[in-house]
Amino acid sequence: MTRILGVDFSGASDAGRKIWVAEGRLDGNGALDLLACVAAIDLPGGGKAPAEAVPALARHIAGLGVARVGCDFPFSLPRDLVGARSWRSFALRYAADFTDADTFRSLMRTRHNAAEHKRMTDRIAKTPFNSYNLRLYRQTWWGISGVLRPLVANRAATVRPQLKLLAGKPTLIEVCAACTLKSIDLYPPYKGKDAAHRKARRRILDGLIDRGTLSAPSRGMRSLLVDNEGGDALDAAIGAVATARADLTKEPDAFQRLEGRVYYEIGL
Repeated sequence: MTRILGVDFSGASDAGRKIWVAEGRLDGNGALDLLACVAAIDLPGGGKAPAEAVPALARHIAGLGVARVGCDFPFSLPRDLVGARSWRSFALRYAADFTDADTFRSLMRTRHNAAEHKRMTDRIAKTPFNSYNLRLYRQTWWGISGVLRPLVANRAATVRPQLKLLAGKPTLIEVCAACTLKSIDLYPPYKGKDAAHRKARRRILDGLIDRGTLSAPSRGMRSLLVDNEGGDALDAAIGAVATARADLTKEPDAFQRLEGRVYYEIGL
């Protein structure tokens, strides 16, 4: 059975504590059965800093074999900012073109006179921010340079819809927990330590179970998803649900070939 993962990503200085990886498999009814949910700091070779956590995540993905992996960072830029004829070329050159996250944001804002433009898929999925927004640019830089680039360069994984599927290798797609929750009208404020935030996380979890997209987790898993105050563990689980339901066979249009696509709908 295909392994299905959802990754709640981060490019923060303590990324190892904020990157969460949820893994499961589909049960006989088509719902996702969550089997594990861990922070990147606990992956083999992981650490607190992004320079440790992100490579550990990439190595983990490379060793999965046949798997679907949904990651919640932008996989690309608006088409006119990609600066390459193919997404693969863009991804492989990305770390050389943008030597660090701050250089990436500065150059993007310079090229558009400080305006922030969204990709077509961002407008359709209604993502909160564009690829180089102040709150997201570190995630974009670490995600493309530290996860996608090495995996694509080593043919250790493929990326949809930009690239053709590779037999026996994991397939990465872009997901967005906020977009998924908005699409099913289940998006209460849930990130925080207040009782109301915890209640909202419980409501989201129960909503996914009631809709038949997620199997009722074990008591320990449920506690982890509800008690994690930042909502990172829950976001990873939501990403895994969206990943399980994504249609990866549809060929990309002209925008998606360069800009990618956010897979957020869960068919409800």
